Amino acid sequence: MPTPTPNPTPAPAPGAYTVTGRILTESGQPLAGVEVTATHTVSYTYGTAKTDAQGRYTIALPQQLGSWDVVAYRALTACGQTFEVRLAPEVDTPFAGAQGAVRDFVYRKENAPRGKVYDYIDNSDVEIDYSTLEVTFTPDGPNAAGSTEAFTVKYPFGYGLPDMPLGAYFVTASHQRGGQKEGLLIKTRDNPTYAPRVRGCFLPDSHYGPTLELFWKNP
Repeated sequence: MPTPTPNPTPAPAPGAYTVTGRILTESGQPLAGVEVTATHTVSYTYGTAKTDAQGRYTIALPQQLGSWDVVAYRALTACGQTFEVRLAPEVDTPFAGAQGAVRDFVYRKENAPRGKVYDYIDNSDVEIDYSTLEVTFTPDGPNAAGSTEAFTVKYPFGYGLPDMPLGAYFVTASHQRGGQKEGLLIKTRDNPTYAPRVRGCFLPDSHYGPTLELFWKNP
């Protein structure tokens, strides 16, 4: 009897047990050093890689049955504090490891981590007309959304200041008092000397997350 010819295991198709992709900003700039993690949906086995200078990554997956999910984590530093941002791929569906996949990511402005802004008066003698209060924030370098553009917030009473992308900001403020525009003196938690223009940072808070605290005083 002739010896049966063994049935060889077929070679994996190109890209099998591999996930690749690229991470870019909205404007198409590559993001280097972003950590990408592929996780098995049942066994929770995982593999990781970091993007290169072109924003590309490749993760070799264990050859096991089942499907995989992919997420990315971008670390951002603001005022000496590091904040981690979780990103989902453009195609956010599990894939079979035997088929492999391409999963690309885009870091958009709405992905930028934000912090809360709180403001206080220095003492009970301070007069603030909140209906005319305007606060201007000028980023000291790109903020978490990648912007360096200054913006002014009008402070309607009862609404306060909005959450903002993390970063360092130069802050100025003015209001109307006695029918005249008056610039306010400002200090922050990390810069406690009153000045017409002050640099403030978002600092960690155990209850509210990153916060930027502003204190007002009449000149």
